[in-house]
Amino acid sequence: MTYNIYSQQQLQLKSIARLKQIYSEIACTAEVNDKRCKDSWISAIVNYQASKIQKVAPTAPDNQALAQAELDSYIADQAQAVAPEPLTIVEISFSDYEYYADDKLISTHTNCNLSEVK
Repeated sequence: MTYNIYSQQQLQLKSIARLKQIYSEIACTAEVNDKRCKDSWISAIVNYQASKIQKVAPTAPDNQALAQAELDSYIADQAQAVAPEPLTIVEISFSDYEYYADDKLISTHTNCNLSEVK
């Protein structure tokens, strides 16, 4: 069963009657030193909650994460097979570029500004 986790600030806003109710709801077993003192109830609840918090162990990667990693690896392998050498981009002019793999020209791109075409 799960319960709300109350912060010390939240508990400060509660009445002693409500603190006693929360104490019972969460099945608190921490000792209350002075049952007339609001701070004693708050300390008991906060200490009890802290003792019940469990650290969550890191989980194993899920199937989707494994599949994504496998796909990323496959894409990297394919990219290496298609273009084993890094591409070099040479700017011919402001709007013209040539793409080289190793020392071989593999592509030429020209940008045409349609607003200048009459």
